[in-house]
Formats: sequence, structure tokens, C-alpha cells
Amino acid sequence: MKKTLALILALVMALTLVACGEKAPVDDGAAADDGAASSEITGTYTIRLGTPTGGKHQQNVTMEEFKSRIEAASNGAITVELYPTSQLGTAPQMIEGVQNGTIEGVLIPSSYFASYAPAIAILDLPFLFDSDGTAAAQAQEILAAGTSLDEYLYDYGFVAGGYLLGGNQYILSTFPIQTMADLKGHTMWTLPSPTLQAELNAFGASPTAMDPSDVAVGLQNGTIEGVLNDCTFWLVQGLYESATCINLCPAGAFVNCFFFSADWIDSLPENVKELVLTTAEEVVNTVEVPYMIEYSESAMNTMVEAGCTVYEPSAELLAEMKAATAHLHDEFKAKDADCAAIYDEFVGLIAQ
Repeated sequence: MKKTLALILALVMALTLVACGEKAPVDDGAAADDGAASSEITGTYTIRLGTPTGGKHQQNVTMEEFKSRIEAASNGAITVELYPTSQLGTAPQMIEGVQNGTIEGVLIPSSYFASYAPAIAILDLPFLFDSDGTAAAQAQEILAAGTSLDEYLYDYGFVAGGYLLGGNQYILSTFPIQTMADLKGHTMWTLPSPTLQAELNAFGASPTAMDPSDVAVGLQNGTIEGVLNDCTFWLVQGLYESATCINLCPAGAFVNCFFFSADWIDSLPENVKELVLTTAEEVVNTVEVPYMIEYSESAMNTMVEAGCTVYEPSAELLAEMKAATAHLHDEFKAKDADCAAIYDEFVGLIAQ
């Protein structure tokens, strides 16, 4: 565990230093210094941001910091309205609102976007990133630097304000997983992504559809026996009270997206557009990333102290899982030319 956390910290610190080198982070003082720039903004603008989560989740921390910074930097010309806990609708409803321009922005896991922009499912592919506990940090580093996925998403109505550092893709279950056979016949929950569902099938488990708010009850009554997600979700939902086995496999990446409506962004004056996107990027790099590092570590420690047991996967188990899901990579590349090109790009970046 200590090695994993150290690797994540090293990767993300490097990313943050690069980002800060390219662009000065905004702090309270910097926001005040932006008065000259904000005075050039004519008119007023309202940004409604929606997310399914609440409380201390990194999506909520991000949008709260974004609101604080951009309202200060614009001297009140830009107002941000926050709608946590699905107040603007379900995740699909909010995504559709961004696509058609009726909602300015959302913070939602990438898995939910696969039904609207299929190539983003590359982020759900098992064993695309390294399986040593650094997958989430690798994904965030690559995405923050910019890829052709951004241009692809624009064509589907989304502008990436930032990609939040997510958690690693682990399995919390009521039983330990030491061989892939241990998963056979067990009912598992994960996000509504065809790729993630297919991954569980490949492991021999039975994926089930369930609203995230019902997962805790499902574990309590035995309807499900485990979840494929990240540790912050387990903590917030209290899942570790019913499932006490933390299996550090398959060790993929979860990514949370801070996306704006392309139609809305395109309607803005250039200086407003630049302020919106720059502020979003800076909040992710200087606030969300370090927050998520600390939050993930704290979540794991809290669950272990509460009685959970951490199971490190063997090299044999990871190899078995990787072989069982290799066909998902081929199926993704075969979808269309965009998916094939983006896949090759990511594989090349990961190999660097």
C-alpha cells in the first residue's frame, strides 16, 4: 500500500508542477489581481453546474472551488449555481442537458458518457494503464496534457474543462479474491458502462444494474456481493460496513469529467471562454489533485481501521484477468476509425 501511494503521489506531483509551470495557479491574491482582466467582461453570465454526488466528494470540492475562484476573478460578472446530489436530474439527463445546451456544465464519471461519445470508453478498458496502483494517476496525467479525445468530445457536444484525478479500479467484496475462480457466480455492481459490465463478465462474475444509491442496501441484503469502483465511493456510501475485503485488482482507472456544453462555450466572448476554461483547469490541477491524493489515502486507512482487510493481487491473478479481458481492447478498436486512432494514441502515450 505504501509503495502504491508513493507512486501515485510522485506521478501527480510531477503533473502539478508541469501544470503550474505552464500557467500560474489562481489563489485568493491572484483572483484579486485579475480585476483588470475581469473589468473587460461586459454583461453577466450564469453557469449551472450539476453532479450526482454530495458532501466531500472530489467532484463537489472541485465545483465549489471553481465557483469561488471564477466569481472573484470576474468581479461578480460570472455567477455559478451549484446543483449537487442530482438536483438537475440523473447523470444521463444532465449529460443530455449539456449536449443540448440547457445545462452549462457537469462533473460526472467518464463511464456515464460512453453512451453519448463511445470513444471515451477507452478510459474504462481494463489493463490499459499500469496495474501497479498508479493507473488513475497515469490517466489523469495523460488527459491533463491534452489528447485527440478532447477534439472528439467537442464533436459530441462536450468541452473538457478538466479531468479529475479519480480512484483506482478495485473490487470491494464480501469474500477475498485470490484467483479469478473466486469471482465465478458472484453478483457484482459497477457503473453503467458496457465495458465495465463486460469486464465483470469476463472475470466470471454476474454484473447487475442498480442505482448507486441502492448499492449499500444491496450489499446488506446479499443482492450483490461486491462492487467494482474506487475507495472514495465505498467510504461515502458506507459499503465497507457490509463488504470487508478490499481487493487491489484489477487496478484500472476511474476518471471523473468536468465538462461544459460546447454550444454554450461557443456562445461566449473569447475572454469569458478563456477565463472559464483556465479557471477549471487550474482548480483541477492545484486543488482537486492534491485533495484526491489525501482523500483516497484517508478513505483506505479509515476502512482498514474499521476492520477491512486489504488483499494484494498476485502476478498470476493479474495476468489471468488481463488475458480474460484482452478481447475488450480488440472490440473497442473495431468500433470505428475514431476509436482505433484514439486507442493507438493512448497506448503510445502510456508507453513513453
